[in-house]
Formats: sequence, structure tokens, C-alpha cells
Amino acid sequence: MTNVTHADLVKIAGRWLRNTAGCPVVLEELCAATGNGENPDAIGWYTGRSMLIECKVSRSDFLADRKKPFRAEPSRGLGLYRYYMAPRGLLRAAEMPTGWGLLEVSGRRVFLISGYEPKTWHQGRNPWAFERRFHEGEMQMLLSAMARIKVRVGAAEFHSMLHERLMQPAQPQSTHAADTAAACEAVLNKDAA
Repeated sequence: MTNVTHADLVKIAGRWLRNTAGCPVVLEELCAATGNGENPDAIGWYTGRSMLIECKVSRSDFLADRKKPFRAEPSRGLGLYRYYMAPRGLLRAAEMPTGWGLLEVSGRRVFLISGYEPKTWHQGRNPWAFERRFHEGEMQMLLSAMARIKVRVGAAEFHSMLHERLMQPAQPQSTHAADTAAACEAVLNKDAA
């Protein structure tokens, strides 16, 4: 990927979090008062686990990142799982801080070089997980995003979405879906007999 920009990597990071990692909630370059000064390039949540990606297009930016207080003291940082994303060949897995993964971009593809593999479960302690982290900062990011949505759509519509749409019990299956399920079950029972 020649002449990849930071903005390009941030978009790719967001896409990777949504598609590969399966995060239904992804924030890209959201500036929020997190309480620790960290504003990640991309962060997503998957079943209560957060995944943070910092995008780097130069080695000097990567090296400067290590001096930030929340990098020097990992428990002050955001993200249960943390990655650096860079164009292929810019960084090496051996250079990653303890617990950080490396995602390399080549063309439109993203390669997990090291780090936690999304959608996997670990028994016991996971060496890629930052169990001690700044949870409050993650909550502040989510609340900031919700407040911005409220401003954009209006308070009445926002509360309507929350209380009338999101808080409703699950709707029963449609009759078409029920008919299809019954037909499938009949075929399976016929084959079993």
C-alpha cells in the first residue's frame, strides 16, 4: 500500500473491528474527555470486551507513542486488547510493547501478525489481555458518542429510539418464518424416519 495516510489506516481499522473482530460498536477518532488523555484511532466492543487500534504511518510516530503516560503505565490505558496497525514492513512484532498485537496492512487486506485473535476464547489467563485498564475512560467514550447522537437527532427522537425501539421485548417470529421453520423440520423428520 503506497502512500497510505493515517486517515486511510483509521478507516481500515474501523472496518477490521466491525468485520473481522465482529464489534457491533466501533468508534473512529472520537475526541472525548476520557480522563486519561487517550483518544484512540479506533476502538470497538465485542461481547463486553474492548479492542483498541493505534494507527501508525511512520516509525517516529510509533516511537513517540511509547512516551505517552497511558502507554508507560498500561493500567491507565484503554482497551482490553490492543494493537498497532501499520503498512506492511514498517513495524516488527518484536518491537511491540508487552501485550500489544500488530496488524499489517497490504493493499486492502489486514494481516494479524501478533496479538489476540478476535472471536476466540481463552481458558485461564490470556497473555494478550490488559485486565487492569482504565474502564472509566471507555465508558466516557461511549457516553460521549451517545450524547452526540442525541444532539444530532434531537432529544425527543433519541429518547424514542431508546425507550420505544430498543427497550421493546423481542417480537415473535413472523408467520412466514414459522412456516419455513415448520417445513424444514418436516423434511428433517421425514429423512430421519
